[in-house]
Amino acid sequence: MIRVTSVNSRSDVWLIYESAFPRSERRSLAQHERAMRSEPTFHCKQLMQGEKVAGVLFYWELPSCLFVEHLAVAEPCRGNGVGTAALKWLQEQGKLLILEIEPPQDAPSRRRLAFYQAAGFVLLPYEHVQLPFHADTPSVPMRLLSWPYAAAASEVECLENCLRHTIMRYTDSVTN
Repeated sequence: MIRVTSVNSRSDVWLIYESAFPRSERRSLAQHERAMRSEPTFHCKQLMQGEKVAGVLFYWELPSCLFVEHLAVAEPCRGNGVGTAALKWLQEQGKLLILEIEPPQDAPSRRRLAFYQAAGFVLLPYEHVQLPFHADTPSVPMRLLSWPYAAAASEVECLENCLRHTIMRYTDSVTN
């Protein structure tokens, strides 16, 4: 795992990110670069498999938790333990982890939920939406998971405040 301090539209990190998440669930390149330059709590890591960039991990180091914003493994590298190793590394940081996923409504989203549950994450009962990353995209209904325990409502409220007041400042949305 290697920390990345700059990306461009042709970098492996950016190409994996763009291919793994729809536009409504990811920030623009300009806003991503701005967050990397401006926020020491924002971490952008490339996941390596030998000499090859195999995935990306973007997370925020918040006062009460680590918020895993994006984790993606390049399609040719899936099933080789890259994502599991990234989660294990995050768990070794010794903080509450919270992440969001799409509601488990189809086979891919159910596999994603099963992947996180196999790593010990707990599906939380709280309502949650991902705020828009772009002015022309809507909020996206999501589900929250946490590790190593089911986060309390107060911990989720702290996350929601950080999302609104810090993380979402790095979007192209007019709601900022």
